[in-house]
Amino acid sequence: SYRVRIALKMLGIEYETVPVDLLTKEQKSAEHLARNPQGLVPALEIDGLRLTQSLAIIEYLDQTRPGSGLLPSDAAGRARVRALSQAIASDIHPICNIGPVDH
Repeated sequence: SYRVRIALKMLGIEYETVPVDLLTKEQKSAEHLARNPQGLVPALEIDGLRLTQSLAIIEYLDQTRPGSGLLPSDAAGRARVRALSQAIASDIHPICNIGPVDH
């Protein structure tokens, strides 16, 4: 969720944070599942939409805020960003995530 907060800050978009305590499994509460049925963070409500998954949120912000500079404008640059982001999301985050530790 830190990636989304950084992107929102870079774009000057005000937002309200709803803390979710992962250690007490608050992400599995009915209140949070109403925000994100996956029971994960982040979840962002913006422009009448509810979005989940930080990379998808950042792509949405980049595409709906012209000149945002969140992602490169060229296809090759975007592909490199996606490749690096996927490596982090798939290879690094699972090791650091609370979910796998629970199982």
